[in-house]
Amino acid sequence: MLLENDRVRVLEALLKPSDRTPQHSHPARVVYSLSDHSAIFRSPEGRVTHSVSKAGDTVWRDPVIHSEENDGKADSHAILVEFKESPARAEALTRSDYFVTGESSSRLFVRHVTFGSNQQLPILLVPGGSPPSEVLFDLPVAGYSLADDLARMGLDVFLMNPRGWGKSTPAPNSAEAVGDFKQVTADIGSVVGDILRNRGQARLVLFGHASGGLWAAMYATQHQDNVAALVLLNSMYGVDAPWGLRQSFEDPNHPGTFDARAGPYRLHSGGIARRLEPIDPSFQQGRLA
Repeated sequence: MLLENDRVRVLEALLKPSDRTPQHSHPARVVYSLSDHSAIFRSPEGRVTHSVSKAGDTVWRDPVIHSEENDGKADSHAILVEFKESPARAEALTRSDYFVTGESSSRLFVRHVTFGSNQQLPILLVPGGSPPSEVLFDLPVAGYSLADDLARMGLDVFLMNPRGWGKSTPAPNSAEAVGDFKQVTADIGSVVGDILRNRGQARLVLFGHASGGLWAAMYATQHQDNVAALVLLNSMYGVDAPWGLRQSFEDPNHPGTFDARAGPYRLHSGGIARRLEPIDPSFQQGRLA
């Protein structure tokens, strides 16, 4: 302890290479690095964050419970200025997972991410042909969570998995990754209805990634009164694009039009997987956890 009064506590932190602390808590604080260091932080829930700092770096940290491991080759040395009265910015980021009952008694996974108490309109994030929503939108690695960033901006953030993804009920047809457009939009509708009822809102923002954007757009065209805004990311698909199996996905009765009966299938290869291998090892560890 270097200094303590009614408002702050100033501490010196020193961690040797390979040393790891037990789980402990910090209030809102400012961290001033006295040395270059690399550290791994683990929350009680198993969320992993990798941090690299240079001597002289000064950063703000929100309240947290974690353990710290020095994974570098030199001592980790820093000064912590902890606030006893939390500033407004130090409101806690919270996550809660639950299930919504959907069509045919299906169970649909939903995650709610909030920061403090001043949320704007709810926003629902819908994944596409990708990992489940909690991996795509809320990776437990600092700087790689879209849900985290949106919540800190004041949005009331929800993520969902339609049937066939993650912890949600499997798709009705076991040969398909997820159901057809009608089934997925029904899943979106079940989650939207639950959010609007429980949050006391009339509309929300609907965000769809890749094929999730197509599903979100279909829902929005059918239920315009429930959607305040529609955001599409990487959702521009066309029959004329140089896709493999292009003709196989064309409606035989309407040339140049996608055949909706095809379902949300995709091609994948080892070459694609290698090209997408992340550079940041903490990103890779969090995504594969």
